[in-house]
Amino acid sequence: MPSLPCRNVYSSPCSAAISRCVISEERPTCHLTCYGAAMISRLDHWIGTRLFHPPIIWLCQRTGMTQFAVARYGWMLAAWTLVMRIGFEGIGGWIFSALILVVTLIETWRAAVMPNAPTRRSDGLRIIILLFAAFDLGWLVVVSARHGFPGFRWGHAWDLFALTAEYAKTIRTIPPRNVRARAGRSTQSSVSGGRAK
Repeated sequence: MPSLPCRNVYSSPCSAAISRCVISEERPTCHLTCYGAAMISRLDHWIGTRLFHPPIIWLCQRTGMTQFAVARYGWMLAAWTLVMRIGFEGIGGWIFSALILVVTLIETWRAAVMPNAPTRRSDGLRIIILLFAAFDLGWLVVVSARHGFPGFRWGHAWDLFALTAEYAKTIRTIPPRNVRARAGRSTQSSVSGGRAK
């Protein structure tokens, strides 16, 4: 039987490598891994376009930053949350703490010296971080249902900053700000300014 790659709306290298369809006489059927990879890929696309892209684009339009600068600063903040987690939650030994401190200093230097340097996106890393975030949120819901809301931890901040950085890399271009709204406001203020004089 010949095998063809599964079709999905938002294909990533991760899902394309995992999934293969088998063609039978009647209709093509896909393995469960194909459906699972397609579902994760669609969920990844939905989360990126609905939850992360609008605030990142808004921030870039208002501040003049590029999406690459947002990615650098996001990873820098994620590294600093690991330092805070070591300090307040006491995770890891001194070797882990020294390694994280070196990584944090490197990320801070990279964000300061070359914030707009293009970076490559990693779909597999983004999906792994997304799974960690889902696990952390699931843990928060279960603990909240049993014992009341325990509050957010530094791990939740790391998830947010790392996902923001990785989804910023998926934006190809930042659209310009809405020029019509600004033009309408400027003509209205010039007309009212003319009447006041």
